[in-house]
Order: sequence, then structure tokens, then C-alpha cells
Amino acid sequence: MALASETTQTEPLVGRNQMGVPSLPDSSEAVCQACWTALNARLSLSPTVAEQIDCCASPEERAQLCARKLKIICPFVQETAVEPSGIGHTIYAVVRRIADIIIALIGLTILLLILPILALLILIQSPGPLFFAQKRVGVNGSTYTLHKLRTMHHKQPDGEALWATDERERARIFPVGQFLRNTHIDELPQFLNVLTGEMSLIGPRPEQVPIVGELAKTIPGYHRRHVVRPGITGLRQVQYGYVGTEIGSWLSTGYDLYYIAHHGPLLDTYICLRTVPRVLSDDDQPDAK
Repeated sequence: MALASETTQTEPLVGRNQMGVPSLPDSSEAVCQACWTALNARLSLSPTVAEQIDCCASPEERAQLCARKLKIICPFVQETAVEPSGIGHTIYAVVRRIADIIIALIGLTILLLILPILALLILIQSPGPLFFAQKRVGVNGSTYTLHKLRTMHHKQPDGEALWATDERERARIFPVGQFLRNTHIDELPQFLNVLTGEMSLIGPRPEQVPIVGELAKTIPGYHRRHVVRPGITGLRQVQYGYVGTEIGSWLSTGYDLYYIAHHGPLLDTYICLRTVPRVLSDDDQPDAK
């Protein structure tokens, strides 16, 4: 099948201020307060937990409480995100890779079974390639090509790498494409990336190359999210949902850092169990701009 390349590795990132996104606050205290405001607005927190975090006397105190209560590590204290080690973790990594391969084969089998119907629906509504390919940053900073079913009207690369939540991007989504996104069926081709070892079922969500370059300039320890394979689902997806602002990117990094420090059988099981209701729900909107 033909592939549509929506961005290239050398494309510059469109400035978030140009997209109407508020600038990142200047101080650590302001960033902390902005992140907490976003978390409190998005998450369904108990009044007790919300009051405890809200009454913290400093960003450092709030960071410790957020790590315990919300499964998020502040990028300002990212040195605490140390990847687990030891024979137990090594064994689990092998078992997890085997599970990735099995699940990837199942996912690709499902894709092949429904692909003729999907191809017909996509091409009727939007002539062009069936898939799109996009460069993403993977483990240890390497780049790879991520595959998805095309959900937007095809266009030639125009030199802009846009956030998925940008209105110019969302306006290109056709009706069947919106259904594929809502049901996450468009993600099925990524099981090919899992099968080849470029991705895992669970991990930090891979980001576009130019966006990674920009975020690494403003978020401390952002590069540390690349010490593990990126995932189809992850802690940020099940805890918070989509992000579309700079504060959202800080929060996304915070969840990734927590995952790096705590990933193992228990946390991975938690993410898998939370992924199912997240996929089935319609409460998966980007954070407010």
C-alpha cells in the first residue's frame, strides 16, 4: 500500500505561540502552579488529595506529593527517575518482549482481517494513500518510521510539523478518519513497529522529531524519556489523556519519568487495565489552550 509522509525529519516546528498556545511561565514556582492547575482541572481527584497538594508550601513539597498520589515526577527533579535494574527486571524485560511479539501478531492479524473494509471506506471519503508514515524519536534517541491508517485528507509536506491538537490539523480529519481515531483503530499498524522492536505495547508516547528538539530545550530531563521503547499506550494516556500545550508537555514528561522509574509487572498491568476503559470512553480531549 502507498504511504503518505505527513512530516519529515528536517521540518521546523511551528511555534506554539503562533498556534495561540500560552507561553510557558518563567519561574519554577509558576510552572509548578500551572501544572497543578491543569492536573486539578483534568483529573477526578478526591477533595482530600486536592487540598493536600494545593496547600503545599513549595514546588519541592508539591513534587513529592504528586509523585506519591498522582504517579508523576516533576521534570525539575528528574534525577529521581532512575530505571529499575537487577536480575528480576532483566527477566521481566525478556518476558515483556515476548508478550509484545505475541500481542503484535494478534493485532496485525486483526488489521489484515478488517483492512479491505477500512481501505474501501477511507479511499471513498479521501482518495490517496491508505497509510501514512511519520518519523518519530524512539529508544536512545534513534529515529524510526511510525505507521498509522490515514485519518486526514492527504497533503504534500509543507515544511510545518504541527501538534495533533492544532486546529489546522484537526480540520483535515474526514468522517471515517474521526471514527478510526475515536476507536483507536488507526493505531493498529503500529503493531508492526512493536513487532520489529522499535516500539513496545507500553511506554512513553513517541513524538515527532522536530517537536522533540523544541521540547528538549525547555523541559529539564526531557531526553530521559527515551531510555525505554516508546509505546502504543502509556501512563500519560491513561492518567491524563491527550496534550496540546507546553504545560501539557511538561505533564506528559512527568508521567514518562514516573514510568521509567517504576515500570514493571504491577505498573504495566495497571496501564493495560486502564487502557481499555480509556479507549471505550469519549473523554479523551486535548488539554485546554
